[in-house]
Amino acid sequence: MHRPAPHHPQRRQLARWGVAWGLVAALGCERPPAAMPGDSSEAKTRANPVAAADASTTKTQWLKGQLHLHSNASGDSETPPADVARWYSEHGYDFIVFTDHNRITEIASPSAMLIIPGIELTQNMETCSPRPLPGMACLLHVNGLFVGTDASAASTVAAPTGPDRLELFSHAVEVTEALGGVALLNHPNFHYAADADLITALAGRGLTLLEVANEAVDSNNQGDSTHPSTEALWDAVLTSGAKVWGVASDDAHHYYDAKAVRESGKLAHVGDRGWVMVRADPQVASIRAALERGDFYSTNGVLLSTVRTDDSGTTVSVQDGSPAGPFRFEFIGDEGRVLDEQTGEAATWTWPADHRGYVRVRVRDTQGRTAWTQPAWRTR
Repeated sequence: MHRPAPHHPQRRQLARWGVAWGLVAALGCERPPAAMPGDSSEAKTRANPVAAADASTTKTQWLKGQLHLHSNASGDSETPPADVARWYSEHGYDFIVFTDHNRITEIASPSAMLIIPGIELTQNMETCSPRPLPGMACLLHVNGLFVGTDASAASTVAAPTGPDRLELFSHAVEVTEALGGVALLNHPNFHYAADADLITALAGRGLTLLEVANEAVDSNNQGDSTHPSTEALWDAVLTSGAKVWGVASDDAHHYYDAKAVRESGKLAHVGDRGWVMVRADPQVASIRAALERGDFYSTNGVLLSTVRTDDSGTTVSVQDGSPAGPFRFEFIGDEGRVLDEQTGEAATWTWPADHRGYVRVRVRDTQGRTAWTQPAWRTR
C-alpha cells in the first residue's frame, strides 16, 4: 500500500483544503528579507523556437545546477542549510536553489557556488479532485525558483475555493509569480499527482518547468501498467502544442548522514543523482533567463559538449573522453516517436522538408545514464 513517503510527510493543514498559502504564517525566511534575485525584465523570456548557438561560439559556459533540494528547514531533513551548500560545492555544482517545504531559505555561500532562494510549495491532502487512488494521497508540489525572500508577497494571492487539482496547482503557480519566481512542477508521478492534461493546462497558466527525472527513489518516473512515464507525460504535453522544459533533479534530504540513514534500515534520499546543465554566465539573472528560454539540458550522468539546433537540424555531442561509450542518440518527436537513432560520440539530425512539431534528443550511455535536451521547433 502506498503511503506518503518519509521525506514528504503530511503537513499541518492551515485551511480547509490543506492549502498553506495564508501565507506569512506558513512561510519563513532563514534571514531577513533581501532584494529579489534576478532581473525582472528577463522573467518572461520563454520563446525558444530553436536552441541558442553552440557554447563554443559564445562567452557562456555549461553550469551544473540543482533545482530541488532540502535542508532541516524543511522539517524532513536533519542537515543544516550551510552543510547542504557545502556538500553541493564539494560535488562540483556551480549553483543550487534551496527548495525547503513552505519556507524560503536564504544563506551566504561557503564558496564561489551561487545559492539562490526558492521554495517547495507543498500541498498535502488526503483527498482532492480527481480523487487519489486507494492508499494514495493528494501530494501536489510546485517549486518556486528564484523567488524573493519577502514571503508577504504571497498574501496577495487569493486562496483556492475547492479541491480541484488544477486549481490547487494553479494557485501554487500564482504564488510563485507573486514571489517573483519561476514555477517547476515536481515529481508528477509521485502518488500520480498530475497527468498530461493537467500539465498542459498549467502550461497555459504560467508553468515553465516540469520534472521528468526526479531521482528520489520513490518518484515513480517509469509509471506503471496504467500510468505513463514522466517522459511520456512530457511528450504528450509537447505534442499538444504546449512548451514546458524538462528538468532532472535530486530532491535530496540526506547528505553527510546518508550512510547512517542506510545503516539504520531507512531509505536515503541522496544528492548528485539528477541535475541541469545550464548554458549561461555564472550570474543569477543569466541562469534564470537560460532556464526560462530552455537553454539547458538535464542529466543523471551523461555530459554533453554541444547542443545546437537551427533551421538545418540538430547536433548533439558528448564531452571528449566521456566514459561508458559508445552513446545512443535518440531524436524524439511528436507523441514520443523516435525519429532517428544513431550511435557514437556525436549525432546530427536534419529537418525533413515536411517535418512539423518538435524534436528533442535523449542520449544514453552503456550504463543506462541519460541526458535529455530541450525540445526545439523549426522556425520556417
